[in-house]
Amino acid sequence: MNKMKKLLSLIKAVMSSDMSIFKIKTKKEGKKKSLLPFILAILFMFYIWMYANMLMDQLVPIHAEIVLLTIFVLLTSILTLIEGIYKSGNLLFNCKDDDLLLSLPLKKSTVLFIRIFKFYIFELLYNSLFLIPGMLVYIRYVHVGLSFYLISLLMLFLLPIIPVVLSVVIGLFISNISTRFKHKNLFQIIITMAILFGVFYFATAEKDFMANIATHATSINEFILKIYYPAGVYLNSITNINVLELLIFIVINIVLFTITIVILSNIYFKTNSRSKEFSTSKKKNTNYVINTRNIRSSLVKKEFGRFISSPVFVTNAGFGLILYVVACILFAFKFDSIANMLVSEESGMTIEILNSIIPAITFGLIGFGSFMSIISCSMISLEGRNINILKSLPVKPMTIITSKVLMTLYLMIPFILIGDIIIFIRFKFSIIDMILLLLSSVVLPLLTELIGIIANLKYPKMDAANDSEVVKQSTST
Repeated sequence: MNKMKKLLSLIKAVMSSDMSIFKIKTKKEGKKKSLLPFILAILFMFYIWMYANMLMDQLVPIHAEIVLLTIFVLLTSILTLIEGIYKSGNLLFNCKDDDLLLSLPLKKSTVLFIRIFKFYIFELLYNSLFLIPGMLVYIRYVHVGLSFYLISLLMLFLLPIIPVVLSVVIGLFISNISTRFKHKNLFQIIITMAILFGVFYFATAEKDFMANIATHATSINEFILKIYYPAGVYLNSITNINVLELLIFIVINIVLFTITIVILSNIYFKTNSRSKEFSTSKKKNTNYVINTRNIRSSLVKKEFGRFISSPVFVTNAGFGLILYVVACILFAFKFDSIANMLVSEESGMTIEILNSIIPAITFGLIGFGSFMSIISCSMISLEGRNINILKSLPVKPMTIITSKVLMTLYLMIPFILIGDIIIFIRFKFSIIDMILLLLSSVVLPLLTELIGIIANLKYPKMDAANDSEVVKQSTST
């Protein structure tokens, strides 16, 4: 009993700093800050709820309402896996409370359990944003009994476990491999991005999935139930109330979670130790070259160095930028396929109309690329305690802020322009359209980064335990 109390106290202490944005504060301004994540979560859940209703409208006429839950379970698990792969590195390694936890008389497995449990809580919240709206829509269309509510509540806690375990294993593998190379961060970024795009491609490989959902609902449902065991357990439990299968699933999750902690505990500490080592070269170079730069250039270089030193920061921003370039390539070289899907007599869309709005579509892609990669919303918070050193420099605050925004523009605009060039080569544009789109490629990134830096100045998070808290979980983000 005493050990359990100590474990709960440790979990509470580790979670307290990470969950600070959800604390209810007494000050009026504090209440506004703490309520913002809840408001954003409700808005996002409402957005998912609307799309679930649209999907259910297609399923009700063919009496395939149960397919909604099957699809939501699978897609949520895939999204959790994608989101967890690049978050696991920063939630498991190089945490600021490592020295404190490792100095305590705790077993290695206990420390790793606390780390993974914290990871699980965040993924549970992430899962709930998708699953709860889907379950509510199902309840709206289907009469359910008390057993549905009890089983769904239980599965809400169980469904994230398998994606979390897979994310931890993959994240540990990436970190373990990357620490064996001189440029650890670069290798970790490359392999993480490769895995993310692999999962993303797999998740979007099925063409016309949503368009043909009603026609192939039964076969899709059977296919998902065969390939994803948790979805099958959930549906069998709520339709046939199979208690034995549900108990077996609970035991499997507990055993899987326990085995993961026991097996990975030794590997985790070795990898965590190597990740903090600095590689030094034995060769000595006695020839020194001193380069001089102006203040703004030096600050921009400093910001770029901080950016590439954080794999989670690079992945979070870089994934959106690369995705934008991929979207431009697909739009340019798969335009005929896209046109065949959009052109129809029912919609009134013709190939002439579609060709005439290509500049508007290109503008939309530029906006997509810009808003998918708002980098500046984390840059003040990432300074952490170093912010006092930065403030003490004989430099105007506006110069510091400007350097942060400039770094993001130097990073984003080349990717945006690459997308522009690809589309310009494929389609014919008037000179005015090309000029306006090129201006948009500068103005829209500038607008998004200014919004990001203002948000970060308004809601800084200077006490984060790791970069992942700032990049993925802070109020400004």
